[in-house]
Amino acid sequence: MGNSIHDAFDNIKADPQMKEAAKRYLAGRCQKKSSLFANHAFYRTFAAACAMLLLVAGIGGYHWANQPVSYVSIDINPSIELGLNRFEWVVSAVAYNPEGEQILQELSLKGKKYTEAIDLVVESEAMAPYLEKEDELVFTVAAQGSREEVIEAGVARCSGHIQHSSHSVNADMETVNLAHDNGMSVGKYNAYLQLSEYDSTVTVDECRHMSMSQIHGMLSEHGQGQGCHHTQQESSGDGAAQGMQQESTGGGNGQGAHRQESSDSEYTEQGGHHRRRHH
Repeated sequence: MGNSIHDAFDNIKADPQMKEAAKRYLAGRCQKKSSLFANHAFYRTFAAACAMLLLVAGIGGYHWANQPVSYVSIDINPSIELGLNRFEWVVSAVAYNPEGEQILQELSLKGKKYTEAIDLVVESEAMAPYLEKEDELVFTVAAQGSREEVIEAGVARCSGHIQHSSHSVNADMETVNLAHDNGMSVGKYNAYLQLSEYDSTVTVDECRHMSMSQIHGMLSEHGQGQGCHHTQQESSGDGAAQGMQQESTGGGNGQGAHRQESSDSEYTEQGGHHRRRHH
């Protein structure tokens, strides 16, 4: 640039001092423009970098807020599993059989508090025929740390006012991954694991097509559900929770298996399986 200015002024007839002053002036202007352009380029690059950081942060935040960290499965014959984020809002609702799919077709559960979602599922018209039967409704909670107790308390509030026998079960997070790998809800897969402790011939495929009542009926044949660790909550016709009686029974190896059962329930044999009948 400096050489161009110098060559251009060589052909101009003027006082040497004026020529030199003009050259210095124009060279300074060019330098200032170059510096200004460099500053604009810097700010453009900086703004683009900030925009990229905001985009990455937004994507990361969205993923963080929509990542399931806890699960609640609702199993009776329909098998439905709710995935909850860190704020215990529903971020996924998956049906694991056609009956569950029919229920979810009627409901919009994502973005709702899990207790509200449970109420919507249990009180839906599609669920009503299953609650008219004697089959027991099973809630399974899989969570970590103190979150587990919080979710269990919420499930207890939901199940406490329904006019149907129900109980809640705990499962660890490792069971969730195994259940999903086998195409089952964590609740049904957890029941399969319990049954497999007593009957090594039962397979995942068989349990996948069973209702929870059928699985529990088979468990009952091996000592009325011994080895099933759960907190059972039952409701009478007016929705009030009835008291539970907890017992500890000893196994053949000297280890006790804890069992909780209702004082107003009995086991009767129907069709080769034991089913729980409520008065």
